[in-house]
Amino acid sequence: MAMSNETMHLTERDKSNFFVRFIKYFIPWKGDERNEVVRKCIFMFSIVLFFMSLNQLKDFLGADEQEKSYIQNVVIKYEPDFDDTDYSAHTGGDSDIGSPESANKDREIQDWAKKLLKRNGDVVGWIKIPGFKNSEGEEYINFPVLQGPNNEYYLYKNLDKEYYESGSIYADAWATINKDGQSDNITIFGHHMRYVGTSFTHLAEYKKGVDFLKKYPIIEFNTIYESGCKYAIVSCFVANIDESQDDGNVFVYNGYRYFDDNEYTFDGWYKEITKRSWYSSGIECTADDKYITLSTCSNETSDLRWVIVAKKMTVDDNIDLIIKSYKDKPNKDVYFPKCWRNLYGNTKKDFGWAY
Repeated sequence: MAMSNETMHLTERDKSNFFVRFIKYFIPWKGDERNEVVRKCIFMFSIVLFFMSLNQLKDFLGADEQEKSYIQNVVIKYEPDFDDTDYSAHTGGDSDIGSPESANKDREIQDWAKKLLKRNGDVVGWIKIPGFKNSEGEEYINFPVLQGPNNEYYLYKNLDKEYYESGSIYADAWATINKDGQSDNITIFGHHMRYVGTSFTHLAEYKKGVDFLKKYPIIEFNTIYESGCKYAIVSCFVANIDESQDDGNVFVYNGYRYFDDNEYTFDGWYKEITKRSWYSSGIECTADDKYITLSTCSNETSDLRWVIVAKKMTVDDNIDLIIKSYKDKPNKDVYFPKCWRNLYGNTKKDFGWAY
């Protein structure tokens, strides 16, 4: 009686071959109970979903590689042959970066720009941070600069005006860049693409600290009418773009195009970029100088911008003295938007360029 109780619930062993048993374990089969059919259907659906996701991931990563190779091909074909001085290793005691010959006085379109303009007439310049390279020896920031009819046109378009998730590097649509001259301050926009690393993503590395700034203090920016122009970084800061992020305060840094404007004065602009900057310097700045402002996203909290301001260098500017003058500012002396202070206090944060 006891033995019969132990064996009454045992089922006959399936004597079919291993392959058939394997298939029957995963695929609904005649005679399966309802719960078993449900289990097998869920499993099959999960397998299908897994392979669909794997295929999408492959396409996604492939698209990233296409994004990178596109701009690399543009650089190989069109990069201007400017003076390629390694400023990170520059130690000369009395050399100056600027010179009267560094800009084209007649403001004619430069030879380096003519091929680019044939491909896209919206090209207005070229930007590069010399020496700041990846493991393959390619500069992270080394791009043609476009200027569209508005500040959204090239947000997701490449040099050929085709869809391109990384977008183009483009100048403020309302800045002046022509044969008669340029605005006092030109804002240049680029995406932060996180781990993809394209566009202006690597500008986030200037959050690392003053030693990084000292290593890469120079930005080369030449309009299509210039060659050999260099800009020294003056300020790096986080900015909010919405009033709700900072108790109704917004520093409209991209609105400062001409310093003779009654609303956008040089003194007001310089005060703001100085109080917000993570670093200080001994660079002398005046309303008569020319500036560029690089703008990209900052992802530490809701929809902020990481902004780098640089001054066009003249014969009176000495790179060695500028590098020596760079200092980390104490956190207490840096102005952060309230949404930042709510999360991190009045403290600088660096989560890496891919964040």
